[in-house]
Amino acid sequence: MEIWFHLANILYVVSYLVTDILWLRALAVLGGLSSLTWTLTTPTPSATFIGWTLVYNTINIVQIARLWRERRPVRLTAEEQVLYAAAFRTLTPREFQRLLAAGRWQEAPAKEVLIAEGARPGRILVLAAGRAAVKVHGHEVATLRAGQFAGEMSFLTGAQTTAAVEVVERARFVSWATADLERFLTRHPELRAALQLVLGRDLAAKLAGGTERP
Repeated sequence: MEIWFHLANILYVVSYLVTDILWLRALAVLGGLSSLTWTLTTPTPSATFIGWTLVYNTINIVQIARLWRERRPVRLTAEEQVLYAAAFRTLTPREFQRLLAAGRWQEAPAKEVLIAEGARPGRILVLAAGRAAVKVHGHEVATLRAGQFAGEMSFLTGAQTTAAVEVVERARFVSWATADLERFLTRHPELRAALQLVLGRDLAAKLAGGTERP
């Protein structure tokens, strides 16, 4: 039936006119289905045509599923929302969620040393709750609170830390192993610039407050 052939071409034309890639792919799939219906109603259906149409439709359906997942609203837990508001507002919620997935949530009791002085800690962390003291040669010079980072200067420069970070009251934080974070940022270069902006803001706030950088 030629009506299916004409419908397929109308759908293809409309797909070329839309600017949203999701709609373009959806219309292309519908066009492909119409094309398949048309060729199946012919006296001698072309196996080659059917095969290539199925390939195109499969690719488009996979891409539609990916786009749909990316466009779904991001739901953060109450704890994640607090941390996002405190430190990661320059990231999109989806970028923040991806970054969290690359790290792990941890807790530490009072007196535990999170970052040692004069070392390469091998990790970077951000406080989500609790407080930590920044100490230089055993003397407290500043206090870190929720939304502030530790080990970020060593991560950015590769240098040894200039201060220690010790928990004052039970803390909950997100920690990233430096090597794992580097691999993650290599796979997601758009997040590297976004994270550097976050860390830059944190360092600027510490400098304004006179905090020694660990």
